[in-house]
Amino acid sequence: MKKNSFQKASQTKLPPQPDLDIVDPIVLENTRFSKDRAHRYTLFRYWGDPEHCCVFIGINPSGADEVAIDRTVNRCIEFAKAWKFGSTYVLNTFSLRATNSDELLNSTNPVGPKNDYWIREIIRNAERVIAAWGEKGATRGRGQRLDKILRENCDPDRVFCFGRNKDGSPKHPLYQPANQPLIPYFDESEQVNSI
Repeated sequence: MKKNSFQKASQTKLPPQPDLDIVDPIVLENTRFSKDRAHRYTLFRYWGDPEHCCVFIGINPSGADEVAIDRTVNRCIEFAKAWKFGSTYVLNTFSLRATNSDELLNSTNPVGPKNDYWIREIIRNAERVIAAWGEKGATRGRGQRLDKILRENCDPDRVFCFGRNKDGSPKHPLYQPANQPLIPYFDESEQVNSI
């Protein structure tokens, strides 16, 4: 896919809503936005068994919607396919749609009213959850909040990351090599203590 074919978003210029009559009904049912489409809570794609699902939790949504994708979503799909999953959800610590994550700093409500609800709902049934929000995704206390949500809603042995940044946040998938091994998000001593 060409780089310029990825859809972008800004709070000053959100992409128009696609013609939902042409959207796959399974994708439409599982991709959720706020009414004004300024926040995206879930994005779903499948190419095989929709129930055989891998979940990524990134920073915040860009322009991807029911039809279009962005660079990060494309990368997550590539990883999920390589791991032999049939579908993926892309969730985010912040639900505000903005290609430039610096917009989060200027927003009064970058999380969105239903973001944590949908994260909890989706991760409960996921076969694998990849924490991948990076340093910016951990700002405003969101890293700690997501740690708590993950511990309360899924088995620690299903949560992974691509590694850790210097600040301890989980690395973002966009710049990881295709063969990057996953590591447990929670270390073994944390897993024992959380049971």
